[in-house]
Amino acid sequence: ERTSFITLLLQKILAWVRGQPGSTSLRAILFFDEVFGAIPPHPKNPSTKKPLLTLLKQARAFGLGVVLATQNPVDVDYKAITNSGTWFVGRLQTDQDRARIIDGLLAASAQSGTPLNRAEVERTIGSLGPREFLLQSIHTDGLQTFKSRFAISYLRGPLTRRELSRLKKAN
Repeated sequence: ERTSFITLLLQKILAWVRGQPGSTSLRAILFFDEVFGAIPPHPKNPSTKKPLLTLLKQARAFGLGVVLATQNPVDVDYKAITNSGTWFVGRLQTDQDRARIIDGLLAASAQSGTPLNRAEVERTIGSLGPREFLLQSIHTDGLQTFKSRFAISYLRGPLTRRELSRLKKAN
């Protein structure tokens, strides 16, 4: 059901995009958190893959930005990785994830005409600390790193009946 819904949504967004005139300014953003299973590497081909790849390749010309987020880049198709213009890369846990991102960054930078140095990319990604990110964008030269502020979220789950009662009494 999840895949069917996402496919229908992506197809509707794609139809909307194709109905827009070309634009160099941003009209909307599609944010897809945890793309695991939606755009997997070849040979897997779920129904979500084609519209998502099409959006990554064509949507920016019509003013739609596409943001994909994943904890495991190895679960994302190479074509999706190399069609990204701006990258935020945090600490990567596995050698396989690091290799996938480094290869993708090098391929994308070569396509843009400003190739990156493999040794520099490997060193930068390997030295990222907690809450530290690498930024690589077609709009800037070279690699940049930055730190995010500490944000705490307890995400402890739903309130208990006792807590709900106490909240009702407080109001």
